Amino acid sequence: MRNYRLWWHAPRVHEPGDQARRVTWLELFYDLVFVVVISRLAHHLAAHPDARSLGEFLLLFVPVWWVWLSIAYYNERFETYDLSFRVLTLLQMLVVAAMAANAEYGLGKTATGFALSYASARLLIVLMWWRAGRHNPRARPVTDLYVRNFSVSVGLWGIAAFLTGPEALALKGAGLLIDLFTPLLTLADQRRAFPASARKLPERFGLFVIIVLGESLVGVVNGLADVPRLDAVTLLRFVLGFGLGFGLWWVYFDFIGRREPDSQDRWRFFAWSYLHLPLVIGITVVGAMVQHAVALRADVQPGVPWLLAGGFALYYAACAGLEFTLEPDDPPLVRLGPIVRLRLLTAGAALALPLLLHTVSGLVLGLIALHGVHMVVGLRAWFASGNAGRPDVH
Repeated sequence: MRNYRLWWHAPRVHEPGDQARRVTWLELFYDLVFVVVISRLAHHLAAHPDARSLGEFLLLFVPVWWVWLSIAYYNERFETYDLSFRVLTLLQMLVVAAMAANAEYGLGKTATGFALSYASARLLIVLMWWRAGRHNPRARPVTDLYVRNFSVSVGLWGIAAFLTGPEALALKGAGLLIDLFTPLLTLADQRRAFPASARKLPERFGLFVIIVLGESLVGVVNGLADVPRLDAVTLLRFVLGFGLGFGLWWVYFDFIGRREPDSQDRWRFFAWSYLHLPLVIGITVVGAMVQHAVALRADVQPGVPWLLAGGFALYYAACAGLEFTLEPDDPPLVRLGPIVRLRLLTAGAALALPLLLHTVSGLVLGLIALHGVHMVVGLRAWFASGNAGRPDVH
């Protein structure tokens, strides 16, 4: 017990030149809780594919994503490898698990449980930032603002947990806006407080994208499991649904995920972080709707094609924005202007497809064709660059 400081460390801000350690096994275990909560949100949207459920899904998905992002950023700046890190991670997992248990009807019959779970998760994060500022005076201009503003958000969500109707939604919305905009108020102090560039955030974000991509696999498998009789047409729809999710993986990791964000420009760095929100929302919506493309029934609800195409379009619009936030290739594989225009044209074409293709299977085939354009562009650029076959680049 005399050597307690060996296993309970004070958080210390990471300095330039610190070894960029890989994501820890504990962080990977922590992410599994988000697999559950995102799956429950996607399941509810898949069961009720309409505008109302989409609005509820968005209002619940954003808090879930914000909790994950907050911990990822805290660990990037102050991660330790001691007992305190494990204890705090365990506590976070417990409250996120409570969010998962209340997520499916988080604005209805389980709204109180979800709001209190989110407020508890945020309170833990506030305490972590307060502790970090106490031990790192240089970081206090950032951590003190986080503690003040995030505490207000926690209070709003705590009060909203015991209210219903528009008043509860207004307080929750105000709390979320405070959470989302507070980091932008610290941009002038970020470089002085945290001089080190991104260490493993790109890997963390890539892993979160993998989590939400898993929903497309779950949707495809659930769709196949729901079919009463297996035939060649069903198998073809299964392959097409699987190919749609595979294309989402291909485009993101070929063009976005393999490159580093511009961490020297704080505005671009924060834009890189925030643009992942519409990206993962789009992926999750596609994953929720693809179940209907496989287990095709005569009574497909009219919202399914529009949600499927809308999620796909949102994904490509986010990819277009992310192109401006990344460190450029040297030499560039593809020129920025043309690839951004192609992304935006793809998003527009996806939104037009439900007007032209009147079956869900046809829509999925059309979306895969749009994927194919980007795959071909990427493959041609990659092989023309001379990188093909090299083990040191990917």
